Amino acid sequence: MSARLQTRFTIGLACLLSGTAVAAPGDHLGDETTQLVPYLEAGIFHRTNAFLVEGPAGGGAEPVAGTAFVIRPGIGLRAKGSGFELNLDFDYEAKKYFQAEVTNLDRFNTIGLKGGLKYLPDGAKVGFRIADSFSISGYEAEDEAGVADSAYQQHLVNDLGGFILIQPGGPLEVDAGFRVQVDQWNVPEEFKSAASDRDLDLGLTSGLTGPGLNSRFGYGPAVDARWRFFPKTAVVLDFRHEWFRWQDNVVDAQGDGISSQDVGDFLAIPDGRTTRVKGGLRGRVTSKLVVGAVAGYGQAIYNEDSVTEQAAELGLETTTELDPTGAGFDVDRKRFDEGILLEVDAEYEPAEAQKILLGFRRDFQDVYFTNYVNYDRVSLGYDAIFARKVGLGLSSAYRYERYKGEVSRNDHMLLLGGEARYIATDYLDIKGGVNWARRASADKLHAEIEYDDVRLTLGARFTY
Repeated sequence: MSARLQTRFTIGLACLLSGTAVAAPGDHLGDETTQLVPYLEAGIFHRTNAFLVEGPAGGGAEPVAGTAFVIRPGIGLRAKGSGFELNLDFDYEAKKYFQAEVTNLDRFNTIGLKGGLKYLPDGAKVGFRIADSFSISGYEAEDEAGVADSAYQQHLVNDLGGFILIQPGGPLEVDAGFRVQVDQWNVPEEFKSAASDRDLDLGLTSGLTGPGLNSRFGYGPAVDARWRFFPKTAVVLDFRHEWFRWQDNVVDAQGDGISSQDVGDFLAIPDGRTTRVKGGLRGRVTSKLVVGAVAGYGQAIYNEDSVTEQAAELGLETTTELDPTGAGFDVDRKRFDEGILLEVDAEYEPAEAQKILLGFRRDFQDVYFTNYVNYDRVSLGYDAIFARKVGLGLSSAYRYERYKGEVSRNDHMLLLGGEARYIATDYLDIKGGVNWARRASADKLHAEIEYDDVRLTLGARFTY
């Protein structure tokens, strides 16, 4: 950071601290150049299927309901000066269930941290931008029997990017840079395989043995270009390329918490690379309508040798379930029809403080338990504020997922929700809602992944 930029930031913090004595709730702390925005959310929620089990219809146990208290404190920092902008956001979540049979779903380590720094002096043609996003979250595991002390798959992600900003003059803007991502999945300790669970003592070198447990490292260039032909409308071009590698290319699938009938004793997770190129239009078309229409092509190429080489190191080179063709992990995403990417979004404002949102997305994603998933997602929503006091939000989304690799299956995912909000003051909101989530096997071959879950929520948010 240059001396001038550091001085401006120091002055901004001084202004922030000097403003704390006069700030009132809802005004935030600081002034128009530097603000600190603390907030606190608290409430209760009730779920009809806390462990997300398939239920008796799918051959599983009866779903267990649970009610929990949740608290979410957070804080944001906004600072800007001549040529620079700084944003920092931190949030934390803790939840505690009231029922003894679901206390292994208590969680006290959900964390989110985002930060960004942009520096582009007035009149300059070149600047820079740095952005980082870190999170620790948990996804419910099927542990209604109470085997694990913590019934979560824990997911840790850190996504760091650095970009050169180029504005040569006129309507053209280009961000070109590099991104690095660390993506780690952990399962409960009790779900990891022990020596007594295995037919072979593998001794995997990473030490991360166990079903569904792995760590991924990805890196690559990224370019975003925009050509603005109206103040709020632009032609856009996005390019992403990523190389990635997994810490374990052979995952031990023996032990509790996974069925060897589905994937065998071992699961192959190959390294690879992905490429995405997209272009289109984003912006305001009329005073009431904002649209985005982007199309492109994407592919994922996998390196089967990364699996066979680790299998040879483990003495498993003759194991048939680690044969690329036989096991199915030699699948690449490179057919032209499969590679088409689409993003279509529309936001219509029928009246003041009302929005109707419609979206469609066709894309793909590398997956921690197989090669990749293709998906189509359709969404429809409505947001409104009436008389500046009452808010209403309705949302719906359907996602069709097609998993490819050693684990191959097709899933339906349906989400419906509604929320009502009372804006009591500038700093206090009271809200309640209901949401329904449904996952189903599209090919009717995997009842074990199916679940229905209804969630009722009631809470309040205080923003200083």
